[in-house]
Amino acid sequence: MATLKRIASILTLVLMPLAANATPSITNGSFETGDLTGWSGTATTDGYGYNAFGTTYGSGMDGTHWMWLAGYELGRTLEQTVGGLSAGTTYRIKFIMASEYINNDQLNLSVDGGPATLFTAPAISATFWDNWVEKTYDFTASGASALIQFSSFGLNAAGYDVGLDNVRIEAVTTSVPEPASLGLLGLGLTGMFFGKRKKS
Repeated sequence: MATLKRIASILTLVLMPLAANATPSITNGSFETGDLTGWSGTATTDGYGYNAFGTTYGSGMDGTHWMWLAGYELGRTLEQTVGGLSAGTTYRIKFIMASEYINNDQLNLSVDGGPATLFTAPAISATFWDNWVEKTYDFTASGASALIQFSSFGLNAAGYDVGLDNVRIEAVTTSVPEPASLGLLGLGLTGMFFGKRKKS
């Protein structure tokens, strides 16, 4: 009987989802509020962080609104504290970015003040900010929240502004065993159980 209970416990553990935590979310990650609600940093203080031209410039972004991480060629930071994380879990930040003009514009991304990772967008195809590309950044949470910071300080010195849009976050999960694999495991454990009963 104890062996049967042990088998049931093992099967329960195997069948449990490996990542049961709810995925946290970025507030106003696509800037569709028409402003920088949910964000802080120097990009939110001088009126140039949010794309003041609306849809006059740019195509290929998510929705109608987007953000330029600069503003008349000044470096800026844009940050947000994301809650609902689980310590030890790996999360993936996704976003899209675009260059203003003929240069390959860049931005930095860091979490909790850690080392920054540099991301580069391709030059335009035909018109300003028209060549949006997706980028990803993985980090392991050290607690229940994390400060995500985008920055353009010291970048794009030639005088062009990098576009940012569609910022989101998701948990990176390990794949759950396939049903066929689970069936084989169950058969094996059952065989072990009946083998032990027969022997005893």
